[in-house]
Amino acid sequence: MSEIEIDDFNISALPECYDYNLKTIEVVGASELSYNQFFNKFMTKNIPCIIKNIGHDWICTRKWKKDAHIDHDYFIKTYGDLKAPVADFSDIMFDSHSKTDMKVCDYMNYLKSRTKEKLLYLKDWHLRKLRPDDNFYEVPIFFAPDWLNEHAQDCEEDDYMFVYIGPTGTWTPLHADVYRSFSWSINIIGRKKWILFPPGEETKLKDKFGRLPMQFNEKTHPGVKYFEVTQDEGDAIFVPSCWYHEVHNLLDTVSINHNWINCCNVGHVWEALQNVLITVELELADIRHEEDFLSSCQNLLKADFGMDFTMFTKLLCHMGKKRLDQLKSGESIGFNNYSLGPNQMKLDLLIIADTMDKICYHPLVINEGIMQNELENELITTKNSISQYLSTT
Repeated sequence: MSEIEIDDFNISALPECYDYNLKTIEVVGASELSYNQFFNKFMTKNIPCIIKNIGHDWICTRKWKKDAHIDHDYFIKTYGDLKAPVADFSDIMFDSHSKTDMKVCDYMNYLKSRTKEKLLYLKDWHLRKLRPDDNFYEVPIFFAPDWLNEHAQDCEEDDYMFVYIGPTGTWTPLHADVYRSFSWSINIIGRKKWILFPPGEETKLKDKFGRLPMQFNEKTHPGVKYFEVTQDEGDAIFVPSCWYHEVHNLLDTVSINHNWINCCNVGHVWEALQNVLITVELELADIRHEEDFLSSCQNLLKADFGMDFTMFTKLLCHMGKKRLDQLKSGESIGFNNYSLGPNQMKLDLLIIADTMDKICYHPLVINEGIMQNELENELITTKNSISQYLSTT
């Protein structure tokens, strides 16, 4: 069993600001990179990279393709009766392609057709949840410290693990990932082009109403810093928090994608959550003096951002209590059955306790009592238990 471990690491060593003055996106081979190196060089610095030669021994690498192309008949035989969300490129609603559920067999028959009347892109397919016993891939060790999916599995909630299948010419509009989380993507078949923007550059792309374009055009937005990289078969791309990006399938492509949160980017998530809340409060300023203003803001925050204060706090409480119990009991199994080293778990606790402290001192918690008493008590109790444990070890 592989162990996820880091050098002895202090919370003060995490950068308070980030240097995005990059010349290129670094490309490194998986065999040349340890987890500790990836942690220090890319995750803590919030810098993207391409990792080559991943997944060559996975089941899906062998079974999902035939003669270097998608094996449509295998998908029909194995997954044909399952349904998956499919984006229709001929129907745009609210700056995104509309989605409908489609049987996988029907989608594969569409892909097999040489005369595609319209572009359809199968995306955000929760295949691993639909087939939990189908171990068609393994999470690479670099991406394994994953609070988001560990919490989802523990609590039997929707995960953030997806399969994407799209023909040449399909693309994903300009966006930042849900919760401003990290994301990783690995091409099982095909090739993608990624256009990535360092945090802050996206503001240069917004129109006078604050809206982003669906696609970046350098001619209409000169002076914007961006990186363009090609992701080939067997390549993993690491997309850090708050890096806006758009993605184009250059060939018929199948990829596996995860969103995830851990000790390195939970601070980005917390900051983004607060920033979106400020925007929400401005949108609802005309009802500021009404009794349900605070709850309305949290509801809109959840709709716009994907989570509210309650969801974020529950995630931290769950992971904090779990890591604390693991360290006390000697249990070390984390997400995807990786073993967690003591330094990794202690850093998790340090970051969780620090983030909890910030929540406790947020004006909405102190002055407005936005959090239910039971959850607030759980937050304070968990934070104090972590602090007490860390002070004695």
